[in-house]
Amino acid sequence: MGILDGKVCIVTGGAGSIGLASASLFLKEGARVMLVGRNEENLARAAKTLNTKPDLLGTIKANVADTQETQKYINQTVARWGKIDVFFSHAGISGAIKPITEYPEEVFDAVMAINIRGSFLACKYALPQMNDGGSIIITSSIMGVTADPGV
Repeated sequence: MGILDGKVCIVTGGAGSIGLASASLFLKEGARVMLVGRNEENLARAAKTLNTKPDLLGTIKANVADTQETQKYINQTVARWGKIDVFFSHAGISGAIKPITEYPEEVFDAVMAINIRGSFLACKYALPQMNDGGSIIITSSIMGVTADPGV
């Protein structure tokens, strides 16, 4: 028995290396895991890599910065497994490493949408499904605690 037996976990950014490693650990500890990502092929590859029973793993293609898509993947997870116990908000993009005077505004908007709005929406719509308690884990970029000259 694992420490997550019977628990339901959502992992956004689930097809990437850290999301995939986290999903693998959650599964080994007995959880059911829903991987959420932007690319169906990457999600399918991640599911194949995890190589577990279909009743323990699901994938949903979604844009985490979109309200309706966030509600959809949360609702689909609850419809399938009845609850959410752990929400790992890991979806994120790097953007450009450039001085702020040269930084493209559209890249800034995309980074903020996925990295900040995506986590906000995750909390907003997952929390009501966690009435019996649970955990929300949000990762962030190292850029939040380091500095580069001119950036």
